[in-house]
Amino acid sequence: MTTAMRRSIGMITATALLVAGCSAGQGDPKVALTVGDVKVSTVEQVQRTLTDLLATNQGAQDQARQHKLDQVSRGIITQQAVNQLTAEAARRAGIQIPDALAEEAIPQLTGPAATEGDPFQATVDAAFPAKELARYRLALAELGARAIGRTAITFDAAFPQNFEDARELARKVAADPAQSAALMQAVPNPQQEAAINQTQSSASAQNATQLLQIAGFPLFNIPVGSVVATRLEGEQGGYVVFYMKAKQTAAPPAGFDVGQIPLLDRSKVGRAQLMDVALKTRVEPNPRFGTWDPFSLRVVSAEEAAVASAVYQAAATKP
Repeated sequence: MTTAMRRSIGMITATALLVAGCSAGQGDPKVALTVGDVKVSTVEQVQRTLTDLLATNQGAQDQARQHKLDQVSRGIITQQAVNQLTAEAARRAGIQIPDALAEEAIPQLTGPAATEGDPFQATVDAAFPAKELARYRLALAELGARAIGRTAITFDAAFPQNFEDARELARKVAADPAQSAALMQAVPNPQQEAAINQTQSSASAQNATQLLQIAGFPLFNIPVGSVVATRLEGEQGGYVVFYMKAKQTAAPPAGFDVGQIPLLDRSKVGRAQLMDVALKTRVEPNPRFGTWDPFSLRVVSAEEAAVASAVYQAAATKP
């Protein structure tokens, strides 16, 4: 038996062990992902996808050697969930992507151009047909194009230093949103004051980059009445509790041409536009793969889930 054959057998065995682990919780143990009422994939299908990747994809083989196939499986389930949410958002918006456009967009929205040097995302993308990914990302690009420069929001935000405090504050704000300002101003953080009745809109943007930042920031796209506790990105660390108080339609700046925004950037903004449908749709991965984080739109490990995100609906805005 050659070394290459031993390596392949070892990787395939690793895949089988990864997917054959015990499943906990409710739901059909054979189903890998459910979104809304749709059973998107089965555990067997995910296992077959991983096996195929290990046979053909260098990135997957590298992940296997580093004992990170669980991350690959979470990435695949995440992409499946995002695809389903994109399809639903596009359906609601009346967006349809012809085959010819999807084919044409493959070089821009898949492969190295889309993954931007991220080897993990490149491995996940390799698990899906390029034309399928291009179609979903074109739909996201259209959602993004319709959003850039067209929203004004009002919000409160505070910056606790640990997740338990952030989650507890979010619960309190959701239970009594009239006290949001007082609750948030009471949060001790000498480096970052609470933001009360702050606004963001296209009118305050100085250039196209700022318009993209406003439209593409996930917190700025949660439904009105939502209260989110989540980790802050970047070196600063800590957490943010964000309460979306109001949202209005705004006019884009004079002379702004969304067609000048690169397609991939529009697609990234479009992903942020999924927040509304994502927070109102049941997304349920099989527990063996991880837990759905409703804010980051990712399947996360149990360790990540403990300090990932929490989303609540303010009492006054409940139907």
